[in-house]
Amino acid sequence: MTPRERCIRAIDLEEPDRIPLALAIRPEPFEALRKRLCVKNSEEVYQSLGIDGRHTGLGLEGGYTPPSVAKEHQYEGYHWCIGYEGPFEIRRDVWGVETIWAPSHTYTYTFRKFPLQDITLEEYEWPEIDYNSMERVREDRSRFSDYCLYGSVVHVFQRAWHLMGFSELMVGLHRGSRLASRVMEKLNEMRIEQAVLLAEEGVDVISAPDDVGTQRGMMMHPQLWRKHLKPGFAEMIRRVKKKGAWVKYHTDGDIRPIIPDLVEIGLDILDPVQPECMNPVEIKEKFGDRLCLEKTIGTQSTLPFGMPEDVARLVKERIRALGPSGIILGPCNAVLQDVPLENLLTLYETAKKYGKNSSLDPST
Repeated sequence: MTPRERCIRAIDLEEPDRIPLALAIRPEPFEALRKRLCVKNSEEVYQSLGIDGRHTGLGLEGGYTPPSVAKEHQYEGYHWCIGYEGPFEIRRDVWGVETIWAPSHTYTYTFRKFPLQDITLEEYEWPEIDYNSMERVREDRSRFSDYCLYGSVVHVFQRAWHLMGFSELMVGLHRGSRLASRVMEKLNEMRIEQAVLLAEEGVDVISAPDDVGTQRGMMMHPQLWRKHLKPGFAEMIRRVKKKGAWVKYHTDGDIRPIIPDLVEIGLDILDPVQPECMNPVEIKEKFGDRLCLEKTIGTQSTLPFGMPEDVARLVKERIRALGPSGIILGPCNAVLQDVPLENLLTLYETAKKYGKNSSLDPST
């Protein structure tokens, strides 16, 4: 099968020729991995590991982007240095959110300024979808025609608290604040528009990231999620499915109370099913006939702290308990520098060896 066919069969809860593989990784360990594999670029790394998905997305423009920032850098997660605080960089993103970073790392930061704490919503300069970036999406679809193409859309809950401040948003949601409602409505409108545009260009999976879980439970009462987040997400899923795409919901942490709601509104893929918070086997037993599970290999436990034999054992356990359909295997979140390369390579080598469907794989 092509990687795209393999993923689609897994998402549709049918058995592929082998369990599909995914990877999220920070730049520092990625560069070390590239050197270890003796390859030239990121695409060759993905091919060496057998990664079945590729990613695309729409850019943003306007907002708080300086005129000097190139178009290709105007997207959801991009930020640029606007000054220094001691040895640390102060960065601002297209949304006007300011953070403080350790310059030698790509993952260590703290929030410094939430724009809607200083100005009114009427004064706020919303970024807009860069429709010219549609051409990049088309190019990605053509370039990765054999791969399952994921397209990310903006966060709603996360971006709302980035704009307002976490406590301010949570209090606003509890009290029925008009500001909180208007901010989330605007973000949801943008998310739906992005999702529909991506689906119309042939993107296979619309990836909707929006962390609402912690290590011990949800960030909010499930009823609050159902009131403020579920309706907009349900509408996005409905619109996307009319275009023939699938939907993935990414949230870290323990979100067990709302998984039945996600199933009810037609979610296809739950990601990453973090094993430090939820038991993937229990989730599979309860919802495996309706949900595809993605990732499930802990980046807070086995990958950084286990030995290669521990990783191999876990991968085989996942294949046996979660497979052979309805699973896309990989590290639960972006791999950091504390993950030994030997462990990471063992993950993919083991998955490719033991995740095969012998009835479909002519090499077995």
